[in-house]
Amino acid sequence: MHVSRRFATVALAAAALFGPTWAAAQGAAHKQQDTLIYLHSIEPQSLFQWWTQATYPKRNVLDSLVYLDGDNKLHPWLATSWSHNGNVWTFKLRDDVVFTDGTPLDAATVAKNFDFWIKLSTSVPDSFFKEAKVVDAHTVELHTSVPQPYLADMLSSALFGINSSPSLDRDLKEIGEKPIGSGPFTLKEWKRGEEIVFERNDAYQWGPEGSHGGPAYLRTVRWKFVPDANARWLALEKGEADLIYEPPSVKWKEAQGKYLTSQQLAPGRGQSLSLNVEAGPFTDKRVRQAFAYASNRKQIAESVFRGAVPYEGNGAYSKTTQEYLNLDGAYPHDPAKAIALLEAAGYQQLNAEGYRVNDAGEVLEIVLPLLPTVVNQEGTIAAQALQAEVKKVGFKLNTVVLTQTELAAGRYTKADEYDLYQGYWTLYAPTVLSINYRPAGENTSTATIYGRQQLNQYASDSGSPNAHNRVRSKDWQFQDAIVAAHATTDPAERSKQFQALQQQVSDEAWALGFYGSAYNLAGQKYLQGLAHNTDTPVFYAVKKQ
Repeated sequence: MHVSRRFATVALAAAALFGPTWAAAQGAAHKQQDTLIYLHSIEPQSLFQWWTQATYPKRNVLDSLVYLDGDNKLHPWLATSWSHNGNVWTFKLRDDVVFTDGTPLDAATVAKNFDFWIKLSTSVPDSFFKEAKVVDAHTVELHTSVPQPYLADMLSSALFGINSSPSLDRDLKEIGEKPIGSGPFTLKEWKRGEEIVFERNDAYQWGPEGSHGGPAYLRTVRWKFVPDANARWLALEKGEADLIYEPPSVKWKEAQGKYLTSQQLAPGRGQSLSLNVEAGPFTDKRVRQAFAYASNRKQIAESVFRGAVPYEGNGAYSKTTQEYLNLDGAYPHDPAKAIALLEAAGYQQLNAEGYRVNDAGEVLEIVLPLLPTVVNQEGTIAAQALQAEVKKVGFKLNTVVLTQTELAAGRYTKADEYDLYQGYWTLYAPTVLSINYRPAGENTSTATIYGRQQLNQYASDSGSPNAHNRVRSKDWQFQDAIVAAHATTDPAERSKQFQALQQQVSDEAWALGFYGSAYNLAGQKYLQGLAHNTDTPVFYAVKKQ
């Protein structure tokens, strides 16, 4: 296979041309030359929640088999090479890697991690992971249940970072609070509600191909949790932070002129609206399509995010996912068409409050629960704007912001509890379709997934539940088509099949795109060497000028 020989970084590095002109930014953060002060938004409960907010900090500690650069090119990392034949991927491993607990990297360690991933998350089997086999000390085979041409792409994520073998024998809570990897940093301390402190691994000598290879330039990374975007921005302005995540959208244009900025859109699917086709008004395709035409999502995204986050018309896929189909032109804002569809569906009258009712006097009422771990403050504003737009044609949209207790208890996950769900799913592969649309098996419970993110539990439910199928699709032909697309060996034909699946999601109005799941960064211009890919920011090569 062809592998690019360069270690690409997003152009966040400050060249010498800035000279002393950035003296105003030389605050407390800049004075700490060997320490990066980074302000993030959300603090995970564990670094082994199957969630991008846990993936972000984990990247500092765990190396992966392959590295994905900012241009979505794969490079050798812990694996020196790899090959694919049907349901089997073969990885050749480095023989010089040592974990921070002193144990070496070998094929048995990778196989043990593979088994751990399957045990940890229900979404991993839906990615068609099956089993790992040790070939020799530094060769491992990863087997999938169906052909999986995107396995190497997925394994570039810190979700699939490699832990030391002994560390996986610990309690899951301990694994999640202090993972042990071979990465450029170790997790020194986690001050709950405040920060995670990472310290340099001085023995590190196996950076991704094309990198400087040795220990990180920084000695310390202080990964601080600051939920308020305005507070993060103020800290950057005062020179108290080197780098911040997700500056306020209203400040994004200003940031692009004053600071080093970068944006990556998460792969998988963006912030999309899944319509419940099992129960409620959206069982009628005409009502789903009416909502699509009435929602004015493009205008809302542009108004709320002011260019900081792009509109996304594809409800099944992110722009950074392989085989993406641009559906930004689907369902343009058309209130007249929406009204005609609603009238055809039996909602011909308006009540005194301006909401549509059917012949039985039932109000066209839609419930949209908002998860605070998924939808930020600006996303809540966008949902409120959506509420106002669809009311113009007679939808009564009720938004409910869930509490952490309700999340853990699995509230608003049953078919009769919600009509609309907003969320994203991060996975660098078209396999996200299987995760989001596979019909549930015998056990259709969805109440445990959020509890599992909070508690010390593995994915132990029997009966193949699928908590991620928020559309509640029961279309096995669609799932079979997803599998068939993965098994197609011709890349052009495979792309055609995946694009047809995305078109079907749109045509059926199962899911509607809203806006991208964006990773926006703003940093001081004295930073050099910050890499940023669709998975995480990478601090390995960062220096302060």
